[in-house]
Amino acid sequence: MSSNKQYGCPVEVTLEVIGGKWKCVVLWWLRRDAKRFSELMQLIPGMTQKVLTERLRELEADGLVYRQAHRETPPRVEYSLTPRGQTLRPLTELMCSWGQAQLPSFQSGLFRFDRLSILVVANPSPTSKRLYQELAEYRGATLTILPVEATREKLDHLPVDIVIVEFDPLKQDWNQLTRAVQRLKSNAGKPVSTIALISTVEDRAKAFSQGFHVLLNQPFEASELTAAIASLTGYLR
Repeated sequence: MSSNKQYGCPVEVTLEVIGGKWKCVVLWWLRRDAKRFSELMQLIPGMTQKVLTERLRELEADGLVYRQAHRETPPRVEYSLTPRGQTLRPLTELMCSWGQAQLPSFQSGLFRFDRLSILVVANPSPTSKRLYQELAEYRGATLTILPVEATREKLDHLPVDIVIVEFDPLKQDWNQLTRAVQRLKSNAGKPVSTIALISTVEDRAKAFSQGFHVLLNQPFEASELTAAIASLTGYLR
């Protein structure tokens, strides 16, 4: 955005910064936590790598998105909203609500996952109960909930399209879970995406090191989780 440009009204200023097909979608996915480039590519399957790169650079140039490169091997780059970018969060939330109202299939209980088999790895908890309610009761998915300890014996012949894990690196044997999920992917004969529900910023690096594709902050939002599942499984294609 140029400070020397003349604008006819304040709306033009806003559109100058967030206009276009994908910028608001990127801002919506970044509104709660940081995301890696690979996460955004999977969460926004209709956008090409080239376009995502361009949009992130534009948002960074306008001071809305912060790019952080971590000194790790392999290199890790994450994108998050700057304080200025956070001021747009009410706008993206409003756009989400407006879109839900215009497309009834996205309203709670009407966007169905009848054709999906979802594995939830979690101990009995409020999160596992809410996942069952949101995905099985409201959206009709075939849902299996197992504690990590049970994944060693019960995953080999389980039909699964996506795995959601309540991530707790202090209480669970994640090496066992990683091996079990790899066996599951091999037996399925198809890509099986994994989502980790994390509670702290420190969990991000740990979850990625275990091979998770997408991370969502706890407590999860139903609209965010539903959109992530639909994108990762190709449910809308």
